Order: sequence, then structure tokens, then C-alpha cells
Amino acid sequence: MYSGYSFKWSNRHTAAALGVAASASAVYAAYRLYRYHGYFSRAGVRPISEGDLPEVKRAVDEYLQFHYANAQEILPYQQSPKEALHFLSRLMVLCERNCLALQDFTGEQGPVTALDLGCAVGGSSFALARAFQQVLQREGVLAYTSLEEGEITATRLAQLPDDVEADRVQFLQADLCRLPQNLVQFDAVLAANVVERLADPGLFLDQLAGLVKASGVVVLASAFSWSEHDTPKGNWLGGFYKKANEPVRSLDGMKQHMEPHFDLIEQEDIPYLIRRHARKYEWGVSCCTVWRRRRDKG
Repeated sequence: MYSGYSFKWSNRHTAAALGVAASASAVYAAYRLYRYHGYFSRAGVRPISEGDLPEVKRAVDEYLQFHYANAQEILPYQQSPKEALHFLSRLMVLCERNCLALQDFTGEQGPVTALDLGCAVGGSSFALARAFQQVLQREGVLAYTSLEEGEITATRLAQLPDDVEADRVQFLQADLCRLPQNLVQFDAVLAANVVERLADPGLFLDQLAGLVKASGVVVLASAFSWSEHDTPKGNWLGGFYKKANEPVRSLDGMKQHMEPHFDLIEQEDIPYLIRRHARKYEWGVSCCTVWRRRRDKG
């Protein structure tokens, strides 16, 4: 596995992405193995070669499909859980409707900025770029492999939507549990299904207050799928029993870290769907919370 994550910032960009590439998961580790063609190449990702680990290649292919495939490619069946499609788009709606800076039409405060922590293969980062700066049309295409059944595969294309300005998105490599001290503050921060992949999620959450402007928002999505492979049990936010068999819930543990600086303003359960092959899927539900940064006293 690789230890690290991905991001660059310049004040002419309003959407930034900090992409996970740590030992937290082969899926996120695989992010470093890619260098996209065209505008994908600016995200620092390369096509996987024959020498790369097969499980890493498959994980990246699955996440490219999750981030970029259309609904028909992912779920062509009439009787199917279609409400689990468009997971990333629904997270973007949470960011947009709760970001007060996007409601300032005077332009006096300057560019509205967003940070995507744990962006995997970048789909959520490019989606953020729609709302957080004026949009121009660009092209970007990358081929990936979609497993059909057994050894049968299909080659498909991950393509940036026409209404995404890819130049607004840049990537930095860092450890999400030890973020660089020189990061600027953002109007909106997104962390989608990454908390349970970190070695120390509490430490990660404690850093968020320093990344968000006063009245800015953090959107956290997590299925709380804890695993000691990713996170030592002593660092889990919840999902275990106290003494006397009292259960500790992960959301309560999250609140302990967030409430000193944030107010919980919205909570929603949003399903997601990851296609394993043509007739097998991973269906899950993320607990999605929106937190508004309080102004520091004094």
C-alpha cells in the first residue's frame, strides 16, 4: 500500500481536491497509480500497467465506474434500487444548498472555494467545480475495464461532463490525519465515505475547524464500515460496546469531535451502489451530515 493523499492549491482555483492514497484502502491507494489522459492528466493519475497489482487495477476500475458511468451502464435492470444512483450528485446538493457563500451575489468576498478530502478518482471534485466557479466546456476521457462475468469484460470510458471546468480542480498529496499547516480556509469541505478508512478518524475530524471559514460548511458521509485493517479499534468513532454492554454509535462519536466548533444543521441517509460485475453490487447507506462552522468567540 501507499502512504499519502493528493492536492495543490492556487487562489485562481475555487475547487480543490485532497485525494486519498493511503494504506487505508487499496481503492484509495490506487489513486496514485493513475495519470489521466487529457484533463485527467492534470489530476496526476496515469493508466494502470500490466505490472500493477490486479486487485488495485480492479479497485480503480470499479471506482472510475462508480464516479463516471451513467445510470444505464451501472444499473440497466427495470427492477433495481435506482434510488442508490447519483450518490455523488446528492452530496453536491448538500454542499451547494448549505454553503452561504454561494448565496452572496455581490462578489465582494471573492471566489467561493471548496475542498474535497479523500476524492478517490476525482468525480466528486469535478462535480464541486460546477457550483464553485463559473463553468466552461472541456473534454477529458479515460478508458477503464468493466467486469461483466467471470473473465468477460467490457471497455468503457470515464468522461468529464461537458459543463465541468477541469482547470479549477487541482490535487495535493498529503496524509489526511496530518494535513499541511499552510492550507487556506475553505467555504465548503466534503469528505465522502473516507472517515472509516483512516487510521485516526478523530484526529482527522479535529483538524476540520482550521480548514473551514466562519459560517462555512463541512459535509461528512460515512457508512461507518469499521475494520481493524484500516483503523485500530481503539480509534473507531463507534460501533463497539462500552462496559455493561452499552453500545457506542459512530454518529455520537463524530459529534464529540465536531460540536466544539460546528453546529449540525442537516442529516440525511443517502444510499450508494457500487457495481462489482453485471449481476452483483455493493449497496450501502451513508450517514450524511452537514456541519456549519461557528465564529470563534472574541
